[in-house]
Amino acid sequence: MKQQAGKSLRGAEIPLSPSYSRTYDILENFYEKSSILFCTVDVNGNILDCNEQFARRLGYPKSQAVGTSVYKYISPNNLVAMHEILDNWQQKGTIDNCEVWLSRKDEIVFPTLMSGFSLSDEYGNINACGLALIDQTDIYKTKREVEKANEELKLKEQLKNEFVAIASHELRTPIQPILGYALLAKRGKISQDAAWDGVLKEARRLQQLANDILDVSRIESGSLMYHMEKIAIGHLIESVLSSAMSNLAKDVTLEVKMDEESKAVETELDKSRMTQVLTNIIGNAMKFTKTGNIQVESQLSQDKNKIQIKISDTGGGIPQEVLPKLFGRFVTRDVGTSDHSGTGLGLFISKAIVTAHRGEIYASNNDNGGATFTIVLPMNQSKPISD
Repeated sequence: MKQQAGKSLRGAEIPLSPSYSRTYDILENFYEKSSILFCTVDVNGNILDCNEQFARRLGYPKSQAVGTSVYKYISPNNLVAMHEILDNWQQKGTIDNCEVWLSRKDEIVFPTLMSGFSLSDEYGNINACGLALIDQTDIYKTKREVEKANEELKLKEQLKNEFVAIASHELRTPIQPILGYALLAKRGKISQDAAWDGVLKEARRLQQLANDILDVSRIESGSLMYHMEKIAIGHLIESVLSSAMSNLAKDVTLEVKMDEESKAVETELDKSRMTQVLTNIIGNAMKFTKTGNIQVESQLSQDKNKIQIKISDTGGGIPQEVLPKLFGRFVTRDVGTSDHSGTGLGLFISKAIVTAHRGEIYASNNDNGGATFTIVLPMNQSKPISD
């Protein structure tokens, strides 16, 4: 190549100046060591020369790549396009930024941006094409990541809009009865005591919904705080049951099974937040069970590394279509009765709290009716639970 560069078009030898030689050496060094994939092909697509990067990126030694057809290294889906590119090159004399996917020896394909220019013989006849291919793998990876991030942003925006719409509806639900009680009392249709009882009931419901929405907002922003301390699980369960007993239907029995070991054991948790979880799960069991039995039990695992709390009821169970999304936002465990109202946020919040405690919570239907909720917490909060 260097000798050919020293010839005039008429074939006469021309002495190469030192600066010309240095320039040539720099260009040759760039050609061989550049991250750009260079190759030269004839009019039939046969590779006349290539740099090391071209051969290495495709998984071959340079000696094997030279002399083969460039179409061997084109992705099957791009073969037709590559034929058209080289056909157009012979007519136009250039190739301008064409996307071409190459196929490695291991059949992995990757994208490149191809440009080309014509090479002529000493008589000016075009007999070869110099190709420069820029690997686009990282660019495509970044593009996919950006597209994925955009999709996630769209989904979050959609979820936010749905959340606002549903939350607005839920907030209006207790407000209407409050206004109704006030109007009925003003017109003398109901007693003042009945009106105040109704207003207080709906006001507490409104307060609970506001607290739940605030908790959901904190959970999704990652700002829900936890204050961990050593707590006896058995005492916590008994405290929640004591507060919830007033909601137990007269035809329902409550059975508590806690062995002495699990009753006395202590672990680090946020007392207020775990009380919130147990109150929600046990409260749901009482709300959905009008007759039968509710059972609350706790036990340590054999290796003493985790504690399991199970709340079972004989209520209506969980509809199969609801079960897979039970711990989502605004999903209510509706079993077809009109008095089973709720915000649909309690289980979503409960799962987030249990997860923050490095534990698990799941639900299933019982063979003999009703449902069972299981909470599993690690005894060591520095490690997640493991089977």
